[in-house]
Amino acid sequence: MIKQVSEKEFIEKPRRGDGSMEISRIVTKEDKIEGIDLFARVTVHPHSAIGYHIHEDDSEVYYLLEGKGIFNDNGERVNVQAGDFCVIRQGQGHGIENPYDEKIEMIALVF
Repeated sequence: MIKQVSEKEFIEKPRRGDGSMEISRIVTKEDKIEGIDLFARVTVHPHSAIGYHIHEDDSEVYYLLEGKGIFNDNGERVNVQAGDFCVIRQGQGHGIENPYDEKIEMIALVF
């Protein structure tokens, strides 16, 4: 199976955060790949944030490809940068802030 890159979707105030982001959904639930709800490339624009939210029924990981930010790890704020891997387990919450002038590029996987 080969999935072609999808178009980017522009989102204002993601998860009630600040600013904006772009997401290219590569795999979604509709693709019916066992265990994967979302595999996407995400851009968090400068001075933007994905608001804090809780994963009730799934887990998620971020792998930062480019940039740096502040990851809210279930209430603990942690500085992150390209190369870091962030894990959000079922029942935990998270968000990510980009207070800097450069974008954050990352892969997000919801499973």
